[in-house]
Amino acid sequence: MRDGKHVIMHVEDSLTAREMVREALERAGLEVRSAEDAQDLERLLVADPFLRSAIDMFVLDMEMPDMTGAQVGAIVELMYEELVSVPFIIYSARDQDFVERMSLEVSEMSPGFKKNYRGYIGKGPDSEELLLAKIKEVMKQEGK
Repeated sequence: MRDGKHVIMHVEDSLTAREMVREALERAGLEVRSAEDAQDLERLLVADPFLRSAIDMFVLDMEMPDMTGAQVGAIVELMYEELVSVPFIIYSARDQDFVERMSLEVSEMSPGFKKNYRGYIGKGPDSEELLLAKIKEVMKQEGK
């Protein structure tokens, strides 16, 4: 949380999708930071240590050029102590079966993955509203 707003880190390779999610979440009073892929996320996290402690949740695209959203979630948890317990949601155009299979593979490599993975929202009509509802649900579960 920063300046009284929950901070959502959105990692998405599509500029259009990043902008649509940013607009929807900012209208709801959330602060959104965006990265276009895992390398961009790494750059942001290294450059701003205060950001690492402010992130309340990750929203991760499943398919990106350098790695999957599930892999990003696992790596972030392993590399940054401040982010070990930060929940994440997969927001993807891929179907839920694919996301669940990939997530299962990653969970075998990362012990905290299952604890932090809070679900999947499929991209489509009105999906930003579904994503916002899921974010609010997870924040409530987290006591935030």
